[in-house]
Amino acid sequence: MNFNIGPRMMKTGLAVALSILITESLNYQLGMVAVITAVVAMQPSIMRSITHIKETFLSTLIGIVFALAGAYTIGLHPASIGITVILAIAVNIKLGWVKTVNITILTIAIIMMSGDQTIDLMYMVHRLSLILIGISSAFVINALILPPNHQKILYDMVKKASDKTNFLLRVIPNKTMKVKELKKIESDLSKNIKDINNYLGIIIDEKDRMFVRNRFHFMRDIVTFRQMLRVIEMEEDLIENLELKLEKIEEISKNQSFLVKKLVAKIVEYHENIMLTYEKKVIVQKELQRESQAAMNLTINDLINELQQSEMEKWIDIFPVASSIVKLMVELEQLDKYIRRQEMQF
Repeated sequence: MNFNIGPRMMKTGLAVALSILITESLNYQLGMVAVITAVVAMQPSIMRSITHIKETFLSTLIGIVFALAGAYTIGLHPASIGITVILAIAVNIKLGWVKTVNITILTIAIIMMSGDQTIDLMYMVHRLSLILIGISSAFVINALILPPNHQKILYDMVKKASDKTNFLLRVIPNKTMKVKELKKIESDLSKNIKDINNYLGIIIDEKDRMFVRNRFHFMRDIVTFRQMLRVIEMEEDLIENLELKLEKIEEISKNQSFLVKKLVAKIVEYHENIMLTYEKKVIVQKELQRESQAAMNLTINDLINELQQSEMEKWIDIFPVASSIVKLMVELEQLDKYIRRQEMQF
């Protein structure tokens, strides 16, 4: 069983501890409100925290407005609070503030439960200050403790996904793995690709506001990582086509099946060499790399010649695999060019 404590887990714990320390030093009751807010407010980057604080502030205002309106129109009994929460959630969703809807609900509950008949303003201010403490704790910890190394985080995610695609491209042509285990790795791979896309989305959205020392080098890394992701997505597409069509190709032509498997093996080797070159673990001579590319192109030509001699009906099964291979080779060659211009420096 793997037990890994990541930076975000550690920062969330520290934000909780800071919230508790502040509320206890001020002798505030219901410090749990500050703790919950700190957990909800913790974000994967500093700039996301700033954006989240803005959204949280606006969501809190919505909560205050709805709570006061609800209290003075339909009262403070449980049904009134429930109706007010429903309406506030609808407004939050309409404005696109889904991530901070919990803060709105918390604000409404705090205000509308502050008294039996009328709202106690001092109680309301006291409870709202707990929300502020939680938000501030999360932001301070996120800004000062373990600032994220985005390049390393992204590359680790990419490497993890790349190892899975290379493994699958080895075992699927040779049918050396149980279907259940294969499906599990494929499911994990899809999740990895989604995580990489989400993380890249965060960086691309915030690239102009991030605090980075060498912005030019940072952005070149991001371009390289995007190309790595493109290769992984092309490999996933090839994996799907191999699973669907390889058995049929073997029935149609043993030679075509042999050429496909040979190409897949060469592609895996080429991809691994590119990644090892980026990590500065190996030095692949340009001549050897050119020879490898020439061998793949020659094999592709052989496969095309085989296809031209096939009946049109058989193209339906062979063409998707051949197309995936050609697209992947183009993306790998592009990645190779990026890697030769950019070394890993994190």
